[in-house]
Amino acid sequence: MASARPIVLVTDFGHDDFYAGVMRAVVAAGSPASRILDLGHDVPAHDIAKASFVLALAFEYLPADAVVVVVVDPGVGGARRGLVLGVGGRVLVGPDNGFASDLVAAGAAPEAVAIDEHTAARAIGVRVRGATFHGRDLFAPVAAAIARGARPDDFGAPVDGITMLRNVPSVSIDAGRVSGTGRYVDHFGNVLTDIPEGVVRRVAPGRARVRVGGRELGHLRRTYADGEPGELIALFNSWGCVEAAVNGARAVDCFGGAEPESIRFEIEAE
Repeated sequence: MASARPIVLVTDFGHDDFYAGVMRAVVAAGSPASRILDLGHDVPAHDIAKASFVLALAFEYLPADAVVVVVVDPGVGGARRGLVLGVGGRVLVGPDNGFASDLVAAGAAPEAVAIDEHTAARAIGVRVRGATFHGRDLFAPVAAAIARGARPDDFGAPVDGITMLRNVPSVSIDAGRVSGTGRYVDHFGNVLTDIPEGVVRRVAPGRARVRVGGRELGHLRRTYADGEPGELIALFNSWGCVEAAVNGARAVDCFGGAEPESIRFEIEAE
């Protein structure tokens, strides 16, 4: 069988229901030669900003020709349109709700096509059954067709602008201080931010001190083990951003399990 582009899935469907499995089945049926990679199905429900953050962190590690389906879609069935976005050699498929905001803020300039359901139906026989599962009925079939060799403009017309989320990214610089918020809490309870190491190094070229959630944490560390057991610390993580962590425990619990966006990070030179 001829080769096809790999397909990467990002959703908020979780693993308790069968929705992610159905998405996998649809793309597998539509492009049997494609590898199917699950970037993750545990984006918190309806949280487009976290989907945007996860996608941006992982993007450079995805196959260079990947077709990425992002379905975190609280507006499914409403006025929002579907999009196909060309970003370098990769293609993104999903709703026009801001899921690519972090990528665009980092400098990506996607070529955007708005998906027209009637055009998609003529091109590949798309059949939308109801208004609640466009991941299955629209985005997965379009992604599978692109993986087989279809062009984005087979499914609609180019558009100039796409939806961008407010306050994404969260980073600001004022009077020699870098500020931002948490963006994501991982399985270990670490609080990840979108504050880049390069920005911190520019504002605080020597040692930097950090305040997180109003708590003074001292200077930025290099590894989790640089903190004493149970100590809340901040460090540059392997994504190149600032993160709050606790050696052997969950950093987010130090803030009462708060949503990461409510945890403020402030960094300045010592």
